[in-house]
Amino acid sequence: MKRYKRAFSTLTCMGADLDETLMYAQKANIRALEIRLEKDDTVCGYGIDRAEEVKTKFAAAGCVIVDLATSVGVADKNDKALERAERCIDLAAALGAKAIRIFAGGSIKTFDEVPVQNFDGIAVTLREMCAYAKAKNVEVWAETHNALSTAKSICRLCDLVGDDNLKVLWDVVHSIEFHEPVEESVKIIGDRLSHIHIKDAVRQEDKTLTQYRHTALGEGDMPLGKVLSLLDAADYDGYISLEWELPWRPELAGCYPDADATLAAFNRWMDEAEQA
Repeated sequence: MKRYKRAFSTLTCMGADLDETLMYAQKANIRALEIRLEKDDTVCGYGIDRAEEVKTKFAAAGCVIVDLATSVGVADKNDKALERAERCIDLAAALGAKAIRIFAGGSIKTFDEVPVQNFDGIAVTLREMCAYAKAKNVEVWAETHNALSTAKSICRLCDLVGDDNLKVLWDVVHSIEFHEPVEESVKIIGDRLSHIHIKDAVRQEDKTLTQYRHTALGEGDMPLGKVLSLLDAADYDGYISLEWELPWRPELAGCYPDADATLAAFNRWMDEAEQA
């Protein structure tokens, strides 16, 4: 099996300043970062007015920004979400990032209460967002997340939007949480697949809950080897990105002592899967 390009979300070291974050990347020899934007949509406090300074720091560290992981959520026709997305797109363009990540669809916590999704309203906003992004040479990546956690549902939305600038970010855990086999996810997404989030997790005892409990890497049930084999067969050439959700997953607190150890564990997990 081939060696995949690796990246990591800065959730792994959320709270670290930019220089510290780049140091973590250098130590792990993972030179591609997915920037989880701060609450004010900055990169570790750097806004668009300091974009050149950020680019200089990344270049000096030999690192690249893969995408900006925004918190923009679109569950309906939403002008405020569009305005926020446009600001993030401007920042991505200034930094030379390929894309912004957004969420589509409403949130869902249990399978007992599944809200009806307004696909048409979401599509209206995403069409405008994609047109704006395309003019800036930035892609929009909709993550399999929330009520649209399956490839089937997110690709239904993509079909409605009808813009090839809208790609799919496959969060493997989320599609599995919604009972979609990974073989089906890869097949349905097809050439829309832009980026992959990986982490490890196990199903909770309460089967009505939509979210798994996250674990140390290699201690959960995620079929990493199978996923990599499927991607190999599909000629996927994008990144496998660790999304270590430490800020809001208390079960992860004792897994590793720091970001260095977390990234080292990610490298081991990937190495073992690629060599199997």
